[in-house]
Amino acid sequence: MTLGLPGHLVQSTLSRALARASHWFGLTCLAAAVLTVSILSATGIAPELWLTSLVMVAMAVLLVALAKYRTLPLTLAYLAAGTAASYFYTLHALGVSAVFPTTDLFLLALPKLALVMVGGVGSATFTGVLWSTAGFVLAEAATAAAIAQTPVPYRADWFTISAYLLLVGILLMSGVSRRGAVSAAQLSLHRAVQDDATRTLRADLDNRAIALLNDTTVSALVALARARPGPVPPHLLASIRSTMHTLTETNWLTDVDTRASRAAAPGTAPDRIDWLASSVYRAVDHCRDRGLVVTVAGDRAALKGLDSATDRELGLAVQQCLVNVILHAGIVSADVQIDADRLASTLSLMVTDAGRGFTESESASDRLGLRQSVRRRIERLGGSVEIWTRPGAGTSVLLTVPLASDIPAHRIDWPANADAPTSGIRIVRPSQLPFPASAATPAPAAGTVSP
Repeated sequence: MTLGLPGHLVQSTLSRALARASHWFGLTCLAAAVLTVSILSATGIAPELWLTSLVMVAMAVLLVALAKYRTLPLTLAYLAAGTAASYFYTLHALGVSAVFPTTDLFLLALPKLALVMVGGVGSATFTGVLWSTAGFVLAEAATAAAIAQTPVPYRADWFTISAYLLLVGILLMSGVSRRGAVSAAQLSLHRAVQDDATRTLRADLDNRAIALLNDTTVSALVALARARPGPVPPHLLASIRSTMHTLTETNWLTDVDTRASRAAAPGTAPDRIDWLASSVYRAVDHCRDRGLVVTVAGDRAALKGLDSATDRELGLAVQQCLVNVILHAGIVSADVQIDADRLASTLSLMVTDAGRGFTESESASDRLGLRQSVRRRIERLGGSVEIWTRPGAGTSVLLTVPLASDIPAHRIDWPANADAPTSGIRIVRPSQLPFPASAATPAPAAGTVSP
């Protein structure tokens, strides 16, 4: 019985419901006992029973307190007071033989029924059964002790026995059904969580595989198709070897940090070692081998604040942007600007070219360039991609990714013979583009004619 509630709420809800029902039943029995002895006292049939009504009222007060607080001391106090009250009530009631000739009357069972209902206080099924059993045993013992002091013969009280068996049966059935339902619900929840995690992992691997296919095989085939007839250029052979090496490995399936394994020349400055070990540098170096002139400027030390997965994926995204410049921009140069926002804990990298540019509406829907290799790759990291482009006015792609750790709060100007001019290049915003910002349209690739 789950009541349509989540599994973690079922047990507490049912426990409160059973406790409240049993306590109200006990209060009803005590109220009936008080009413009975009050009538007998008021009518003069048994005036000596007026003190018994006060005992029943005291027991009712304890039951009300127990229903409100449900603590162990109150439960023990109620059992002790209920035992004494049952003894006192039975002893004085049997003294009125004209009204109570036998011990199996319902009116004699009223305080015992209220004492048995203490079982509803248990927060767990078997705890409630133990409390109820304790109340039943104490009530019967008190009644037997009182009957032994009167000439009335003992007869089994089936009202109390039936109430005890009914309450215990309800508690046991509730516990068994609840345990089975909760176990089944938990199993279903675990299975659903596992299935969802599996689907998420499969989707992530699919996106990685599609992006890798475009980064390697498709790019290599396009480069071969665009090559001039004759011997394959050395840089293209190196690119094909790198593609084959990537396809035969499984590093792209993991988030292993490969930056520590990239050695630098002896005497290299520490900050420059971090730059040379980054995946962005590898992407730039790879495209330089293919003949693209890449100017890098900005806060290169900020790349040290990226985790291994972000560093790898950002490098692949930058490589795809630069490859698009090679294939589609119609020029042989591009600029890469790196900037870190330490307040927002983000790193921004812009790839800019002054090539052909393109219009997003003219891009074919089956092209994978920026759609898989850049946009979705960056979005999986929790970052964003913005593109400003226009036919004939070049393209600017802004990649923003989160930083995983603090980075040095300084900016490095590299000497002119160290890959970048000392002046640096600013990140270009829409208002600074060579065409109106209103004419800029988002698109899926850097310097490409298609996403």
